[in-house]
This record gives sequence, C-alpha cells and structure tokens, in this order.
Amino acid sequence: MTTRISIHASHIAIACLLLASTSGCDSQPGADGAPAGYRSDVSEVQVISAVVGGKNIFIPSTIVVVAGKPQTLSVFNTADKPHGFAIRGLSIEAVLMPGEETKIELPILEGSEIYTIGCQLHPPHRTATLVVVPAR
Repeated sequence: MTTRISIHASHIAIACLLLASTSGCDSQPGADGAPAGYRSDVSEVQVISAVVGGKNIFIPSTIVVVAGKPQTLSVFNTADKPHGFAIRGLSIEAVLMPGEETKIELPILEGSEIYTIGCQLHPPHRTATLVVVPAR
C-alpha cells in the first residue's frame, strides 16, 4: 500500500512540475492564496507507446490536461504489434496498431481527477496516469 501511495504522490508531483514548466499554462492564486485554476492553449497531447527493456510503456507516463475543454490524445505505437490504450474511468478503449497514430477524443473533463491508463490487451504492461487539473 505504501508503494502505491508514493507512486501516486510522485505522479502528482510530476504533474505539478509539468504544469509549472509548460508554456501557455499558468495558475494565479485566489483570494485565500490557494490556486484558482489553470489555463492552457494545448488541445492535443502527443503520447508514444513504446517497448523499453522488454516492457511496453506510455511516454509521457503522466499526462496533464486542464478541465472544461475538448482534449485529444494523439497516441503513436512504435512497437511491432498492436497494443491497447484504455482509460476505464472514462470508458475509453482503443487498439493501437503498429507504426500508426491513433487520435483519442477525451470527453469534457471535470477538474481534480486522476485516471489510470492501461493496456486492455496486455494487462501486465506498465500503466500511465491522466491528471485533470481545474480550469481557471
């Protein structure tokens, strides 16, 4: 349990660092000093499905999007066989064909949510995380 919690905490920390360093994305504090939300000019996020050290992984392993607007994930499978891409919490499943790019349209998402991304064809493969931050 401790390992799982620390992995999720590290994903959140990475997401915060990514948000801080992404151009076109910023947060302004609210009246109480807490972040009031984020804005982003990004509508499509590029993701790679690759085999590294004999394991299929998603790069980046933490994907951050801002809530309340249409988002597309453009997933390219560099492997030589099909792999899956599933976000069960959003009822999304796609089969990624070798050497092809697959566009995945996300529904309009609510802020402050974290979803697991996995391969429904090969469940032992490494997972990724979709972090949805609140919009400003």
